Parts: sequence; C-alpha cells; structure tokens
Amino acid sequence: MKVELENLFSIDESSQDQVIKVYNRYGIFVGAPEIRKRNLKASFNPIFTLNDDVTYEHVAALYKSLEHELGIVSIGERFYFDFSDSEYEQASLFTLNSAGNSPDMFIDDKGTLFSLSTHCQHCGLMEKEQLSPLVIDTTEMKDRHLVHVSGYWVASQELATLMKQEDIKGFELLEVIHQGPGEGKRKAFQIIPTQVLPESSTERVKLYFATEQPPCRCGLSGVINGPDTYHREDLTNIKNDIFLSAEWSHDGRYLYRKTLFSRKFRELIIKNNISREVRGEKDRNFGPKDWLFDPVLLK
Repeated sequence: MKVELENLFSIDESSQDQVIKVYNRYGIFVGAPEIRKRNLKASFNPIFTLNDDVTYEHVAALYKSLEHELGIVSIGERFYFDFSDSEYEQASLFTLNSAGNSPDMFIDDKGTLFSLSTHCQHCGLMEKEQLSPLVIDTTEMKDRHLVHVSGYWVASQELATLMKQEDIKGFELLEVIHQGPGEGKRKAFQIIPTQVLPESSTERVKLYFATEQPPCRCGLSGVINGPDTYHREDLTNIKNDIFLSAEWSHDGRYLYRKTLFSRKFRELIIKNNISREVRGEKDRNFGPKDWLFDPVLLK
C-alpha cells in the first residue's frame, strides 16, 4: 500500500513555473497544469507519493515556502491509499467505505432516539447510544441496496434476503421506522454486527492535514486514519462475515464504530451484480452505484 497526497489550489499562468520549481526543490516533480485561456487562474492539483524521501515534514515545509514566496495560502489536501493487487487477493476482511460513488447513499436521520455524552471536552466529539430503531425516509433509498445513516448501514429487503440465502453470519437485523411519504416507501433493516474485532495494529498509518489545526489531544479529531491494519495472529480465529472495529471513528461530531466485512460478503455483492469490481477511488470503474471495499492489511 502506498499513500498519495493530492493538492489543489489556483495559480496564475505567469507563476506556474515558480510553483513547479518550489515543488521540485522538495523532491516532488510535477508537470505544468493545463491552462486553456490566458490571464485566468488554473487549478493546480499535483498528486504525489509520500515515502522515505518525501515525508509529511517535507510537505509542511513546502506549504510554508508556497505561502512565503508566492502568497499561496489556500491549499486543499486529499489522501489516497493505493493498494496492490496482492493486498486485495490476500485480504480476508474489507472496509466498506462507500456503497456508491454518489451522495445519494447518505441518508439523513429523521428522529432516532439517542442518549448523548461528551467524549472530549477539547474538540467536542460526542458519544451516542442508540435507544430506538433508526428513523429514515425509506423512499430516499430508491433502488439502492445499502445506505449510510449516521454511522450505521441500512440494507434493503432484497439485500437482507440475499445475505440470509448466502449464509452471511455475524449480524442482526433491526427494521427501521419509515418517516415520509407513503408512496414509494420500502422495507429496510439496520445491520447490527454482533462481534467486535481485536484492537488494530499500532503500525496503522495516521495522518493529518498540514493546512488545518493539529490533531486534538484525544487522538480522534483531526486525525486521518489509514487503512484498517491488524496483526495476522489476531485474526487467525476470527469467524463470521460482519464485524465492528474496536476503535472509534467519527463524522466530525459524533463517534461511531466502523463496520468491516468478509471476503465472502464482498464476493456476494460482485457476483450478484450489485457492484462491479472496484479497486480504489481512482478506479475508472468506480461509478455512482459501485461499492468501494478497501482491503484490511495484515502485519
């Protein structure tokens, strides 16, 4: 697995050579952006690999140089984790990062009851305990088989039936409450994993955005976690197909535990034409309804 960082900012055509020279000075070799019209700002979005020669310390120093020398202060950042074919083929577990390359797979909560408590006084992250079935407008699921609601996965009746037929194990189903129009409503179920994985490896990659505030002392807010990583021996006796992580994730406000899925579940989705085979966000096959599974890495 390699870590790639994408930058995004705007520059004038007259300064592009200077920008490229600053990148080159830090061992990052990028090409000129395509500028179709003169005297207009162009988007500049180099993507480069972080490694022993180009570390995050190099990148932070690069940003300071861009700011001091060229006045570039608004720099967007995005991380990509690029997996090898062997990592896909050897993985027994996968992290489902998206059930469709589209905002339509995110559904708003419509009134689920939760109890709330403050997890961190410094960044304000909150813990929540679910006290009622999820409440959603199931008409918003349309023809999707899986949607994401406030940190939870909700499956269609069709997917729930398929999982039962294929003997997918390690979960319970809780029917959601429909709140919305009567026409077009669907029967749907929250997937509740019944097994928690061991703690992940301390070798898991942890990053942060150099353009933002340093991570909070709680170790959650401001941290970009790399792929889920475990020691091989910790997963030797793991059975079933759906699991909760031991560690917290968050959506910027609330904590939740990530759901991980087995190879059998991923193959079920592909075999039944629910999603095409997709390997990474930059895969050209990654369409509006394709599911993005990242392999869990073993140490």
